[in-house]
Amino acid sequence: PQVKVHHQGREVIALGISMAKGGDIIEMGQALAKAVDGIRAELPAGIEMRQFENQASIVSTSVNEFLRVLVEAVVVVLGVSFISLGLHFKPRLHLDWRPGLVVGITIPLVLAITFVTMYFWGVGLHKISLGSLIIALGLLVDDAIIAVEMMVRKLEEGYDKVRAATFAYDATAMPMLTGTLITAVGFLPIGIARSTVGEYTFAIFAVTAAALLISWFVSVYFVPYLGLHILKVKPHDPGQQPHELFDTPFYTRFRALVNWC
Repeated sequence: PQVKVHHQGREVIALGISMAKGGDIIEMGQALAKAVDGIRAELPAGIEMRQFENQASIVSTSVNEFLRVLVEAVVVVLGVSFISLGLHFKPRLHLDWRPGLVVGITIPLVLAITFVTMYFWGVGLHKISLGSLIIALGLLVDDAIIAVEMMVRKLEEGYDKVRAATFAYDATAMPMLTGTLITAVGFLPIGIARSTVGEYTFAIFAVTAAALLISWFVSVYFVPYLGLHILKVKPHDPGQQPHELFDTPFYTRFRALVNWC
């Protein structure tokens, strides 16, 4: 006996079993339980084996909890997107579900591609990587919301669907990419930290940066295509040229105030 400790008031020999790098702690816990059952059957009389720490069950509970929180976050983001993008007060109060649906479709698409990227990067599902997904969730819908809002606005101004979709790409693609890269670079110090903590926190940079870049790609190329098929064109006079949506008296005064500032 090299490691002797006290457990339940009795002096015992402690045996620690740790997971090899790249392993699955939950699978190891299941295999360990089977092995312990076999060993117990062969122990001499008077010797008992008890497990007083089970990391596999702790990790399983934590992962399930984070998955539940992730689902809740997705639902909240979808709810806010549907209301903020689709609620209209003119000519009557109504909720257009189509813009929110476009954003809603992009969320599982971006998450699915992010999971594949994590797999190839060797980033597993654990508390830090799942927490990073929750952090990225509020950010990855930004680009899609910008593209959809721009497309809806141009449709309201009288543009046809194809012209509105291409305008959303031309006007917002590069500014969105710049903002996405700046946000991703903000997590770079965590990603390049050469330390014991950095081994675990690298997932924050990897997952967040991957989710943001994937969301930009989806928003620039996939969202206009979705909008082309899902968004509804409001009826306009064919002979009327597209006009600026913000040419109301309020926006005219507001624009003058901004120019004066």
